[in-house]
Parts: sequence; structure tokens; C-alpha cells
Amino acid sequence: MGYLRVNDTKIYYEIDGNGKPLAFLNGIFMSTQSFSTFLPLFSKNYQVLLHDFRGQKSSGKDGEKYSLELHADDFYKLLKALGINKIDIVGVSYGGEVALRFVVSYPEMVNSLVIVSSVSEVDDELNEKIVRWVEGAKSKNSEIFVNSWLQDVYSPKFLEKYESFLRNKLKESLKNFDYDASIKLMEAFLELKKDPLTPLLNKIKVPTLVVAGELDTLKPIKFSKIIQDRIENSELVIVGGSGHAIPIEKKNELETIIFGFLEKNRIYERS
Repeated sequence: MGYLRVNDTKIYYEIDGNGKPLAFLNGIFMSTQSFSTFLPLFSKNYQVLLHDFRGQKSSGKDGEKYSLELHADDFYKLLKALGINKIDIVGVSYGGEVALRFVVSYPEMVNSLVIVSSVSEVDDELNEKIVRWVEGAKSKNSEIFVNSWLQDVYSPKFLEKYESFLRNKLKESLKNFDYDASIKLMEAFLELKKDPLTPLLNKIKVPTLVVAGELDTLKPIKFSKIIQDRIENSELVIVGGSGHAIPIEKKNELETIIFGFLEKNRIYERS
């Protein structure tokens, strides 16, 4: 773990394991810690790279505004500084959108792509929900903020069982939360409404797996189908019974899906 100066900010990163490089890219409210439970499996077979985007937990918060392009460029320069010239990428939610932007801009850097709970465009309904999140963040009140998005992120059955636990855990994690930086991250996401990635998806030629939650009401399956339809020879897997937060609700199933896809492509590369 450590920091590297990238563009005009410091980027926090962690590397674990040996083998072929594999990056997991964070959702908006995630951090490197969010993938800690994935490391025991993946670090046995891959050199796993985790990093916080600018604006996230341990990285710098520099810049008046953020964008998918800026995060993709930060990631590119981080890889170059680490001597990594080719990598497999798993992007979750906002991390998936950054991953799509990255592979469009730097196709030579990517072996394969896994996109989880992500979109390539924003419609009015999704825009309205994220605007509600922004207003919650502007309150700088942890309870108001969590209430603005909790129902969107988790499925009803999961919340019925774990809501009390989640609220207590979130209350603790938000003690030093940078609300202003989170607003800039959400505003960067909302740029997809007027400047969608959808028209660029046909440029993506690497093996791609698109994963969607069956019960995701934030970024419903229709968005994953748009991505899968426009990326040649891509695959779509729907995780039954899961809301938007597949890495939390269906962690073991998601691990199996991702690992199987990556290993299948490693076999193809050797043949």
C-alpha cells in the first residue's frame, strides 16, 4: 500500500498477490476496503490492484470538479507509474463506468473487462435518484444522507434482514466522510445524462462480461442490456435475488462469476 502523485493529486493504492494484474474499481461510496473480502480468492491467482479514485476515502480530493475521463486518466497514469502495461479490470457501479471510459480511451491497456451494476447512460428516473443523493450529501447529516440512498442500493429482502446492522456500520464509517467530494463524484456520474458512453461502446473489442442484479432498481437490467448489446461478443449474467449492491448481497456468487470469466479468458490466451 502507498501513495503516488498522479496528475495534480495523490492516489492511494494497494497491491496484493502475484500473477497477472487485475484491478477492482470502486463504486462512488466504496473504497479499497470494500474489496478486502475478495482478496483471499483473487490474490492467490492474480496481482490485485486496488485504488481510491480522487475524491474517495484515502486519495486526494483535489479539483473543482471530477469526470469519468479524469478518473480514467488518473488510473492510466497510476498503471504506468507502477509499470503495468496490460490489465484485467472489474468495475463496480461507478467503477464500471470509469472502466468503460478507460477501455475506450486506452484499449491497448486492457485484457478483459467485467462491468457490475453499471450504466452507459442516465435516464430521467436515474438522474432524479442521484439528485436526491446529492441533496442528502449537502445536508452533511449522516442519517439524512443514508436515508437518501439506502433503499435504492439494497433489495427489500436484504434490508429486511440487515438494515439495522447496515445503519450502524454506515454511521461509524461516515464519521470522517467528505461530503463535498462525494457530491463532485455524483455530479461526474450525472454527466452521463448529457454525454453518454453508449455511442462509444462499439469501440470496445476486449472480452467483456456484464453483470446485473435481478432486483436492481437503481441501475436496472435494461442498462446492462444496452451495454451488452453494443459490445461485440460480450456476455450478460443476471444475479438472481440481488439489488444494486451485488458485492455485498451476493458476494460468493459474484466471486464465482468473475473468477470463472477471468480463468476462461486465461485459457483462451494460452491456446
